Amino acid sequence: MASTSSETVVLSNNQHEIVRQLADFPENIWADSISSFTLDEQVLNEILKKLNKNLIEERFARCFQGYDLCAKEIEMLKAEVMSMLLATSKTMMEKLNFINQIERLGILHHFEDEIENQLQQFFNLCTNLGEHQEYDLSAVGLQFRLFRQHGYNISCDIFDQFIDGNGKFQESLCSDMKGLLSLYEAAHVRTHGDKILDEALAFTTTHLKRGLSYVVSTLAKQVTHALEKPLHKGISRYEAYCYISIYEEDESNNKLLLRLAKLDYHLLQMLYKQDLCEIIRWGKKLDMRSKIPYARERFVECYFWAVGTFYEPKYSFARQMFAKIAVFVAIVDDAYDAYGTLEELKIFTDAVDRWDGNGIDQLPECLKTTYMTLLSLNKELEEILAKERRTYAFNKYIQEVWYHVPNLIDYVNISTVISVATCWAEINRWENYTRTSFTQSKWFLTNELPPFADYLSNSLITSTYYLLAAAAFLGMDSASEDFEKERGSGTAIECYMKDYNVSEEEAMKKFEEMCEDAWKVMNEECLRPTTIPREIFKVMLNLARICEVVYDQREDKFTCPSYLEGYVKAMFIDSISV
Repeated sequence: MASTSSETVVLSNNQHEIVRQLADFPENIWADSISSFTLDEQVLNEILKKLNKNLIEERFARCFQGYDLCAKEIEMLKAEVMSMLLATSKTMMEKLNFINQIERLGILHHFEDEIENQLQQFFNLCTNLGEHQEYDLSAVGLQFRLFRQHGYNISCDIFDQFIDGNGKFQESLCSDMKGLLSLYEAAHVRTHGDKILDEALAFTTTHLKRGLSYVVSTLAKQVTHALEKPLHKGISRYEAYCYISIYEEDESNNKLLLRLAKLDYHLLQMLYKQDLCEIIRWGKKLDMRSKIPYARERFVECYFWAVGTFYEPKYSFARQMFAKIAVFVAIVDDAYDAYGTLEELKIFTDAVDRWDGNGIDQLPECLKTTYMTLLSLNKELEEILAKERRTYAFNKYIQEVWYHVPNLIDYVNISTVISVATCWAEINRWENYTRTSFTQSKWFLTNELPPFADYLSNSLITSTYYLLAAAAFLGMDSASEDFEKERGSGTAIECYMKDYNVSEEEAMKKFEEMCEDAWKVMNEECLRPTTIPREIFKVMLNLARICEVVYDQREDKFTCPSYLEGYVKAMFIDSISV
């Protein structure tokens, strides 16, 4: 957690002192690891011209000479896997298992259309899956999860066959670890009204923990991982990284699938490195250490958020824009939470409201720099979008917001909508964000503990996840507890404790319930029929998943990057043996 230090500034013009309680944020830990990424085309061409000059250049040359071979092999493997996927000789359950392996191994993006078509056919033909008594718990759990995750509203009555006369899950299931794991994962896609799945979650959690000591190592790894982070709430690329190693240990694995998954992971990791190089180069130009020293330098972490939001190769542009915006969200957040005085923050907020720069001469240099650089970012994004001929798309998006997203399909493809909309929406909401951040700073700096309803309403905007605020809320506030309390007033937890006269434990339990309730709402909103493209839902669910990982168990992994080390290394640094 961030500690604090004091800075006293004497202003010569009015001769009064400003004492700042500065947050002592952990430093950037990725400089050495990331500095070795030199993946732009100009550098690569130079390396290829000098193959034998030294070992480092030889290593990179071999890497990128192999890039083309890797891509070609992937195409060949895709064709073979496609044939398996479309084979007519397989039963429905065999195909669902195959689809599950494709998704868990992180190669869904190669077969999305074909998988959607098959699931649609299966759902149309087999709406009464519960009548298939020959399916065991593992198979039924898998069917339910796959259909629900793809938006098909399969009834939870499918699990009635596993309920005894007393309305409880059959005792014979307690030792079926594979079945329990499947049911546990299925329970996380539940919606309001799926009471049997509320019970299933409690039932499976208890018996999975009890049974860990007597299951074989591979299954034990899957159970342990799932109990820490269920599949539905995990970050796709990290989940794929973990599952590849588990799948490799399975003697019955499909060698072609495994090979494709490894090569694809390797190829995408190289693409991420190239994206990340661009973000790092952009970040160096900001010169945050000297010009904006109060803020967290979190370029790698912001790009990690971007990959978690949309990992597919086609979203490279969106990832870079998203990461840059996320960097500035953190910078502005730190200005309000860890640096500015109320007088300064009022000037800053008004300047963002007007976007004219009036009054910023009264601000300290680092806040002036923050404001002017934010203007530059807006201009950069506007120029890029205009160059890409996407200006009309984001203007149309801003007018219609989420409720009328389908109208955009008449003008641009959904890839364009996501690339532009998910990042540009943040820019157009800076005014609301700074206003609510100022309100929060007033509470903190004046030691005011606002009513919980006011705090919650304000935080719906300061969280920056407008449609997912309830899911992000618990993690955001409890994770920043130590930091915010150093600055001034209390957190949302304390506001709730005061309003409802409950203990911290009771308040935390309520927040956990709110979070689970938000997941049910999101799961329900993703079900068909809907006029909103599924890509939009995927982005919003992925943002919630990022929150689940970054702000979990009172750990602010964004502020303290060492907590994210395993994720960052897996997704950007550590290689998978091919």
